[in-house]
Amino acid sequence: MITEAKLLQQIEEHLDEIVQRAEKCVTETGAAESDLEESQLRNLQNLASATDSVLALENFIAYQMGRKKIPTDVGRQILEDIRKLGQKAEELTRNNPGALRWVRMELVRLYLGFLVRKFVAEKKTREERS
Repeated sequence: MITEAKLLQQIEEHLDEIVQRAEKCVTETGAAESDLEESQLRNLQNLASATDSVLALENFIAYQMGRKKIPTDVGRQILEDIRKLGQKAEELTRNNPGALRWVRMELVRLYLGFLVRKFVAEKKTREERS
């Protein structure tokens, strides 16, 4: 329990970095200007909440890219960000390798939450201007 609390504290210390990574993905890929729908990102977020498997998430993203539901450049950036979050999880769990899977998924879940929020904010702002 104490170990989990320490890991949560370490994750919290990197929260700004996670927010920035998610927001950068939305802005630099132009996700809000694409045909991407909020529901696709919510489906991804829901899957992340229901599984502890990063491979299942990556598979879903590739599937949605293949179906043209997630634009290729957006999907590739999300996949790259997930990989980088995995590296961050490895750093955070260096002294507790048994917690790697859990920490990695917590980072990914946080990232996807911020990604959805930024996407919705950008999309709504864009629609209001139209």
